[in-house]
Amino acid sequence: MLDPSLLCLDPGAMTDFRAATLADLPAAAALSARIGWNQTPADWRLFLEHGAVRALADDDANCLAATAAVLPYGRDLAWISMVLVRPDRRREGLATTLMRWAIERLNGTACIALDATPAGQPVYRRLGFVDVFGFTRWALPAGLRSLPTATRPIAPADWPALLALDATAFGAPRGALLRRFAARQPAAALTTPDRRGFVLAREGRGAPQIGPVVAPDAQTALALVAAAQQALAMPALIDLNDAARDLATLLGATAQRSFTRMTLGAPPPGDPSQNFVLAGPEFG
Repeated sequence: MLDPSLLCLDPGAMTDFRAATLADLPAAAALSARIGWNQTPADWRLFLEHGAVRALADDDANCLAATAAVLPYGRDLAWISMVLVRPDRRREGLATTLMRWAIERLNGTACIALDATPAGQPVYRRLGFVDVFGFTRWALPAGLRSLPTATRPIAPADWPALLALDATAFGAPRGALLRRFAARQPAAALTTPDRRGFVLAREGRGAPQIGPVVAPDAQTALALVAAAQQALAMPALIDLNDAARDLATLLGATAQRSFTRMTLGAPPPGDPSQNFVLAGPEFG
């Protein structure tokens, strides 16, 4: 996930960045919270443990000035995420410097992806990124009714089949990420009895987030979302592939904001028609 409105093409940006560490987690989480995003320190930890985070600190000891993260999923696919600049440090070219770092860091990756807001699309197109598909963040009400498609908790024996299913839909292996999501919200980690679909969720700063949901058809995806929502027992967020936006009406969801998946390099792998609900713009 990027904050694309912050990209400034001024080449005179400061370059006094450094690699972030675990000690930076509170200040990184404070930055995303100040900008209004939903990440928790646990999300930031995932970037540190499975990717890399670049950070700029200044006189505000409680909140980083700027960040960017990269999250590789093997050699074929990687994500650029969390390109954030604190409001009082905008228009200094910091985000441009971070984007350059991220692209250089991922040099050699076949496909580099990011999720852009409408304001950011023209900027990323000039950098060579191309549109792939759109998706929308929706707010789900509490108390969704159950649906007839059966679901059950994910068991350890289910993981090989579910990870293979996800790799086909997403286009790259991301087992460590999905297992971490399941551990964070185990009650909402559900599959169908035939292992042809699954749903995961995680806590968020403002609301829990449901996703990803991989399923063979819309009816199964709908049942998985409803079951996860019942397990959470509170309003939640979902990032729904626009090809399946009819599900939002059935779920009684309210649109929050739109994104466009964009890529640089080789055509994106995977089959998004099976990936009804995304993991989130920060994770893909």
